[in-house]
Amino acid sequence: MESVRDFLTEYNQKKGWGLDEDTLIESMTEGKTVWKGDLDEHRWYIIQQVVVDIEGTFIRFFDYIITGDNSMSDMDLEYDLNEAEIVERKERQITEVYYE
Repeated sequence: MESVRDFLTEYNQKKGWGLDEDTLIESMTEGKTVWKGDLDEHRWYIIQQVVVDIEGTFIRFFDYIITGDNSMSDMDLEYDLNEAEIVERKERQITEVYYE
């Protein structure tokens, strides 16, 4: 299976964009969000797993929501392309049933 880094490198090359770490991360974080997981709340930030769709490829990674006045770098937080992973889209049907 292709790594997220390899996919984003190829994607950015096709678009004529930079291939440095920051630009690859920017491409990943600006993908269309198709799923959000539960929130893991901390004092100054929230961590949430998200899945983005970039041209039909689904990438899951941890996103950070800053709730204080600082930035991610002030809190030693950073996106990690090595932890991000390409996932498959699977559909499931959920039927709600109510009992008396």
